[in-house]
Amino acid sequence: MSAPRDIDHIVVMTRDLAAARAAWSACGFTCTPRAVHPFGTANALIQMQGNFVELLEINDESQIIRGDGDRFSFAAHNLDFLATRGEGMSMLVLASDDRDDDLTDWRAKGLRVYDPFDFERQAKQPDGSSQRVAFSLAFASDDALPGLGFFTCQQHTPEVFWKPDYQTHANGARRIASVAVTAPDPQAADTFLRGFSGGTRTTYIALDQDSLTLEEGPPAFPEITIRVADLADAEPHLPAAERDGESLVVGGSFLNGVIVRFID
Repeated sequence: MSAPRDIDHIVVMTRDLAAARAAWSACGFTCTPRAVHPFGTANALIQMQGNFVELLEINDESQIIRGDGDRFSFAAHNLDFLATRGEGMSMLVLASDDRDDDLTDWRAKGLRVYDPFDFERQAKQPDGSSQRVAFSLAFASDDALPGLGFFTCQQHTPEVFWKPDYQTHANGARRIASVAVTAPDPQAADTFLRGFSGGTRTTYIALDQDSLTLEEGPPAFPEITIRVADLADAEPHLPAAERDGESLVVGGSFLNGVIVRFID
């Protein structure tokens, strides 16, 4: 059995990347500069300690190539997500040491997989320079979670990608600790999620014991949890947050359709 995979990042689809950067920045997050993909989308990242939030918009629809058969289109998936669902978390991405091994593992488990995909782009560094970053992706899907995207990401240039200046946040954000998933058929979704993550029924992915929670409902990623250095220190940077027991919660209306829960 494969080892459980950590959360690499989540994709949050937005109509307006500049407005999304402003909203997340207003909650104490440091956002990277806007970057453009070669397939019609643009993003800004919120890098934490080992994983990140990707804020994504459509940059040039004319560059988007639709998926066909065994070819999955990242850009087309997110274009369709925005058109049918509006803003929100559209994809869950797990970290990979070897993209090809992920595909082999998933095929052995009977998961629906797609052709591998590689790309690179220029990433603006804190000093204003630009350097190449490169990635290898493996996509999977399941009928139990229609409209949601799942893939692993293997980074080939981590020394260029991760930057301490971008990983430092006024709210003390450390990591994405968990992601909530809803599905109309939780049992069927559970089978897929265990295979996708390399985890067991109670521990889907390696980051935390309960890093992926599954409930009944329309297919969606309604909420994420972010661990901060100190909740009391984070609170002044979260003017839209409401106290919920031992956590602070910012509603989806503030952060592009995603409920964000902050914990120590």
